[in-house]
Amino acid sequence: MKRIALLLAGVVIIAIASYLLMKPRIAEKNFQAGLQLMDSAKYELALEKFNRAIKLNPKRFEYYFKRGITLAALNNDSMAIADFTTAIGIDSTAFAPYLYRGISERKQKLYNQAMADLNKAIAINDSSSQAYYQRGLLNAALMEFDQAIKDYNRSIELDGSNLEAFYSRGESLANLADFKGAIADYDKMIEGANANPEAYKKRGIFKLKIQDYAGAIADLETAAKDLPKDEETLYNLGDAYANVQRFDDAIRVLDKAIAINPKLPLAYGVKGGALLRKGEFKQALITFNKAIELKNDYMKAYYGRGVAKAFLKDYKGSIVDFNKVLELDPSYVQAYYNRAISKAIMGNHKEAIPDYDMIIKADPKNAEAYYNRGISKMNVQEFKTGCDDFRKALELGYKPAEQMVNIYCPKENK
Repeated sequence: MKRIALLLAGVVIIAIASYLLMKPRIAEKNFQAGLQLMDSAKYELALEKFNRAIKLNPKRFEYYFKRGITLAALNNDSMAIADFTTAIGIDSTAFAPYLYRGISERKQKLYNQAMADLNKAIAINDSSSQAYYQRGLLNAALMEFDQAIKDYNRSIELDGSNLEAFYSRGESLANLADFKGAIADYDKMIEGANANPEAYKKRGIFKLKIQDYAGAIADLETAAKDLPKDEETLYNLGDAYANVQRFDDAIRVLDKAIAINPKLPLAYGVKGGALLRKGEFKQALITFNKAIELKNDYMKAYYGRGVAKAFLKDYKGSIVDFNKVLELDPSYVQAYYNRAISKAIMGNHKEAIPDYDMIIKADPKNAEAYYNRGISKMNVQEFKTGCDDFRKALELGYKPAEQMVNIYCPKENK
């Protein structure tokens, strides 16, 4: 019995030893299977293989690193960060875990940690286009657009085929109101083999910003073919159409944007403007009401509604809206002008004059403002200064002022 027990113990020891010897091979087999599944984007299955590999051999740097990338691909960045940290603990000189941990930390909005890791990655390998690109994204997230552009510049210098860097640099340039520079970057994107509708969309929006309406329409129409349900594309296309007086086209695409997102105030605002310019004042009023309901500080919607009310002879209501415009933006000169007109029509000439004063202060060559102020002054019996305004309007080339001078200022005109 004793001999049998010894023989069994020997068999167990041999089995254990064999298993221990085989563990690294089994771990590696699972790891390689995980890599193949990663390449096929089968991340859930890859994760299972990497879990087994780590359980069998918990000291391999590559196992933790690849599992971290897999977890990040599954949007589990917190666990990915833990794996990258373990990988760094095994080999603190490796470049990649710092880079990928920094990416996951940025996605988790752990910006200080992300910056430290990306700086470390660049210190280890300062020829990595991807590291500079990722730090550019981080600086952009921190709204440090100048720094972001420097990083994108370096990324592109290291790898001119990195179209994502052109795309992101264009966004940062746009945030600094350098729309021409942004357009140049999107030109690069669109010239490349991987041109996509988002690039056309962005370039179209930036062309709209610089009032290249024909270019904006061409790009946004191209984008809309592939993005037929993208509200931003449709809204901006509608805005571009409105700016070239294609009002029916503007209303058509803006209605599509509103159907996709009924809570899009800017679409209602631009549509209201198109209706206003078509002379459909009641519909414009309804549309501006909706825009303001959705965005109660929408200055241009208040202005448009004020104009619509004035055309509908609701002058008191128009003044209320122009008051709101000037509360939101005291420098919006056109609101002073239209408020003055509404006041004058209601017979409030004394109140209209200060509004004309504001217009003339902002634009001393506004002949029509001098003319209208002259009319209001005549109505409050300020005849001398009223005639001065008529003569100034005439001097600036406003022909109707000649008749007023001849009628009301004959002595001064001799």
